Amino acid sequence: MSDAVKALFARTTQGIKPGLEIITSLLEALNNPHQQLAVIHVAGTNGKGSVCAMLESILRASGFKTGLYTSPHLIDFAERFRVQGEQISESKLAGYIQQLEVVADQVADKMGQRPATFFEISTAIAFQYFADEAVDVAIIETGMGGRWDATNVVIPLISVITHIDIDHTNFLGNTIEEIASEKAGIIKPGRPVISAPQAEAAMVELKKAGVPIIGSFEAVSVTKIGDPQKVKIETHSQNLPPLNLPLFGECQRENCGVAVAALEVLADMLDVELEFKKGLESVEWGARFQTLETNPLMILDGAHNPSAGRAMAKTLKELYPRKQIGFIFGFLDDKESIEFLRTLKPFVFKAWTIGIDAPRGTTAEQAALQCTVAGIESEPSEVSNVWNAATAWAAEPDRLVVITGSLYLKQALGL
Repeated sequence: MSDAVKALFARTTQGIKPGLEIITSLLEALNNPHQQLAVIHVAGTNGKGSVCAMLESILRASGFKTGLYTSPHLIDFAERFRVQGEQISESKLAGYIQQLEVVADQVADKMGQRPATFFEISTAIAFQYFADEAVDVAIIETGMGGRWDATNVVIPLISVITHIDIDHTNFLGNTIEEIASEKAGIIKPGRPVISAPQAEAAMVELKKAGVPIIGSFEAVSVTKIGDPQKVKIETHSQNLPPLNLPLFGECQRENCGVAVAALEVLADMLDVELEFKKGLESVEWGARFQTLETNPLMILDGAHNPSAGRAMAKTLKELYPRKQIGFIFGFLDDKESIEFLRTLKPFVFKAWTIGIDAPRGTTAEQAALQCTVAGIESEPSEVSNVWNAATAWAAEPDRLVVITGSLYLKQALGL
């Protein structure tokens, strides 16, 4: 990690401070680079990253110059900032960090405001980088929530809301209604809104914004026709040829429908034809039911809340109904880990826990205690030992290992 990135990460000690005043002042000092961008803005609880990756891949395959801003990263902070599918170079990122930290501190002093947070400066970097690169379309993922998220200074071409469920309750509220109200904050008057299938209570909150909601489930049909994820996609205007989606499970078929629905609207707005098949078949998005090894089978999935746990359970039942499954679990301490574990309990044949050396990361012992509360017997393990232990266990016939509980596990395991 470069010194510039370390300096930026030092701002995480200031915590999360929702609000738009600081990011607005910072962007004004930069001559508002976000206003130069055509943006697709994506919020939701689960599936945001996958939908963003699909949107970006289809647009890039169709000849658009794309920018993609997502969080968190898996290994390298630079992953959050991509142009044409390639992450920003270390030297260029260091330059932006140094520039933006100076401007942010000058603005704070001048305006008498608090210092800009890690995420506010990161978001300003994304906007400035994409404006400098003159991207045709920027796909921007919210960090958390929507209404007071630092990304919510944009007036997007399209707002996209993926599946909403319980998460980040300490900031967004304890009910679906409260959380959906925060996500609905990205909806802008006169701009199309595409939503994944939602609980009725969530959809009621989205509709309160007074903008018509296009339901992806009504606009697009994505049907599995072969293993592992061969699908047929039908919309009101076209039937796509069968394609192989590299991201597996029912949840990714739902995400695919959301992305296609959004881009059908964009295609109508811009009067263009898009390369859906080429883009979807080439999409890459790590730690989403990602196969790390095939002999023995080792799968990494960054699921970390109850809704994502239920989605993973469906995928495991769909793809591996007769296998014994071992799990390597690791968590952050602000997640609904016990309820997440309960969704997977019926599938757990063996379990290990490891610590995550990151802000809010739990120890192996703390994770094991959460497993116990959820009714799962687990073995606290050192990161240096768990891979060999799990590999040896999975060497027996009809076994596989799933590594899950946090997007930070890939970094924690050095994968």
